Amino acid sequence: MNRVMLFGQRFHKDDLMLPTEEYYRRRQKSGGTGRWLLFIVVVLAVVIAAIGAEVSAQALVSENDTATAEPVTLDDVQAGDLLFTGAEPGRYVPAVHLHSRVKMVVRGLVAEVQLQQAFQNTSDSWQEAVYALPLPEQAAVAGLEIQLGERRIVGKVRERKQAAKIYKAARAAGKRAALLEQQRPNLFTNKVANIAPGETVQVNIRYLQPVTYDSGVFSLRLPTTLTPRYIPGEPIPSQALGGTELELATQSSGWALPTDQVPDAEAVTPLMQPAAELEAVGSHNIAIEVELESGLPLVKIGSPYHDIAIDEKAGERYSIRLRKGRAKMDRDFLLNWQPEPSAMPRAALFSEHVSERVAGVQADGRESADKKSGTYLQLMLLPPDEGTRAQRLPREVVYVIDTSGSMGGNSIRQAKESLTLALSRLDGNDRFNVIEFNNSPRAFFPRPLAASAENIQRARREVERLNADGGTEMAAALRLALGQQLPDNNNLVHQVVFITDGAVGNEQALFELIHQHLGDARLFTVGIGSAPNSHFMRKAAQFGRGSFVTIGDLSEVRRRMQTLFAKLENPMATDLQLSWPEGVVADAYPKRIPDLYRGEPLQLVARVEGESLQGDIQLHGRMAGKQFVRNLALTLEQAPSSKGIGSLWARNKMESLRDRQTQLGEESDAGQAMRAQILQLALDHQLASPYTSFVAVEEELVRKPEEKLSQSALSNMVPRGQVLQRQAYPSTATGVYAQLFAALSLLSLAALLRRGRSMRANMMGAIRRLLRKVVPDLRRCNSGLEVQLGSTPQ
Repeated sequence: MNRVMLFGQRFHKDDLMLPTEEYYRRRQKSGGTGRWLLFIVVVLAVVIAAIGAEVSAQALVSENDTATAEPVTLDDVQAGDLLFTGAEPGRYVPAVHLHSRVKMVVRGLVAEVQLQQAFQNTSDSWQEAVYALPLPEQAAVAGLEIQLGERRIVGKVRERKQAAKIYKAARAAGKRAALLEQQRPNLFTNKVANIAPGETVQVNIRYLQPVTYDSGVFSLRLPTTLTPRYIPGEPIPSQALGGTELELATQSSGWALPTDQVPDAEAVTPLMQPAAELEAVGSHNIAIEVELESGLPLVKIGSPYHDIAIDEKAGERYSIRLRKGRAKMDRDFLLNWQPEPSAMPRAALFSEHVSERVAGVQADGRESADKKSGTYLQLMLLPPDEGTRAQRLPREVVYVIDTSGSMGGNSIRQAKESLTLALSRLDGNDRFNVIEFNNSPRAFFPRPLAASAENIQRARREVERLNADGGTEMAAALRLALGQQLPDNNNLVHQVVFITDGAVGNEQALFELIHQHLGDARLFTVGIGSAPNSHFMRKAAQFGRGSFVTIGDLSEVRRRMQTLFAKLENPMATDLQLSWPEGVVADAYPKRIPDLYRGEPLQLVARVEGESLQGDIQLHGRMAGKQFVRNLALTLEQAPSSKGIGSLWARNKMESLRDRQTQLGEESDAGQAMRAQILQLALDHQLASPYTSFVAVEEELVRKPEEKLSQSALSNMVPRGQVLQRQAYPSTATGVYAQLFAALSLLSLAALLRRGRSMRANMMGAIRRLLRKVVPDLRRCNSGLEVQLGSTPQ
């Protein structure tokens, strides 16, 4: 039977060269070996690449931070950046270099800070430098000037849009100009226009800062860089932006576009650059000098993140400087000083009398009557801590840990160590839960569980497996944490401990959320990293009626967490009220005195009026079920004078108005009324605020109209110990371990598919064998001619 039929054309079977089974077997054997070799090579490549990436990340966070810094590429920058080609292909350097010098004078509880920033144009064209300037979250920015040799151009405070208009006109006209705008209380934008080729323009910024006192230690913090903020929300289409917003978005130096949750995203997202790259070109270094007049005998002065040299002078005065002269701007500078135990203060009073006539400015630019002169006070009172031991109440604690991409590197290790330590402090009568969050929150348990040894061990195992990747969707995590309280369970003390770097751009919305959903819980924040968002840490704890601590290094975890435990586990001073002597009218801030945790004093600034400013100031309160009263004599003649208290008072009053505005809504009628109060207060005291900016303009024309002006956005240095994530933290951002897991998953899928192909081949082979039994094999079938000739095939 000859059944060879191909498209109607007949072939003799001898003309066909069909592959034999041996051919298929050898082909399958050789091909299988090749595929397996390819599979092994791919696996090895993925593993080696992942190990290499991890080594790079570890090297980046290491102390020297040199060899593995990633270059800046053209894909990493946006419009407005001017970069020069570096010595190596693919590497670029910024056109404008930055050098900073800080001089602090600390008297009493106020630090007056002079920040000098020199912008050096290394290019051959005229430049406008744009720099995101981090400052302390409680700084009262009171001065701006441009210094050109011996000449100084003093800046003035104007309404924000008016100041921007003045600066823009000066820039276009070819005049030197500087503009300082507040984006957040701890983040400003500093612009300097018309820097000539090869020229260095120095901008001087002056601000006042309160000294912090907690648990027997005074401290002062100076941020030098920032952790990039995560921008939640959907981007706003450009056609939906108004004229001003569209101009800001298109001319911005930030990497993010406005979103429905962060409309000013472009102003709070500066580009970041590794320390090694900036250090190689001699940019982004800082010198710090401190004149400390403590007024108390000190037992210790230290800086945990910098090596400092201390010179002791007469009269309990100290000169402090960086031992090596300069340091990289990659971490906060923190200075601590501790009085001798016998000299520990229980109360302190400082005053400032402003008598000179200072003309303010109205919102329309006209001069106003002097509203700055007066008498200002700054006082500190500590509640009693003797005999305040009380029975420990059972607690229900929800720990929230940030595992977003910005926590990569040392930060996630500090956070995990802190959380593990906190779990070990739970008592058998306590209840707890743990929530981790990045793109979305995940609770370890559906509801808080009893703090049994077994449950704590389960939580610890989960904590060990945590990694940092993804976005920082903090709102969902806060809602989940504050919703964990069981209704009508009043036998437990409800606490939420939030461990994060606070790197978000929607702080104000989060404060509103905390205010609305707090209930009877108390929120404590733990700031993690070399440059945490201290504004978020402090205000979140304030709205949450809690407290906060910061941890900048792994070696600090145990000591700083012990400070937090002391606040969590000891009775606090509540129902606090301050009474002033009869006849004294005081406008004091904070308006509502918060509860004070162990080691915390009442720190307050006030403007006082009255014919006789003397008598006793009394602090009434309750601690561990007992009433207490603390007295402080108001004797202005004996109170040490301290410069800058008036500016701090105005800064605190603006913050109080801003808090009420947050609760009522900024766009409401009441919110707009508070906006007008904040604006006028800032103009009267010549301070930067959300609604005012500093602007300085030199009248001389220095750039000709035909000479082009380029904008150069200065990058900020990547904080020490953090893994650089270019541009942003998109919600799809993944860490190296997640990438490795994804790669292995894909390879596993490929192996499964290959296994499926093998199964398919076996099935097809079985079908072929079955068909051979049913259908005659042509290769074994004699042709009709052979049958006729009686021959057989050879």
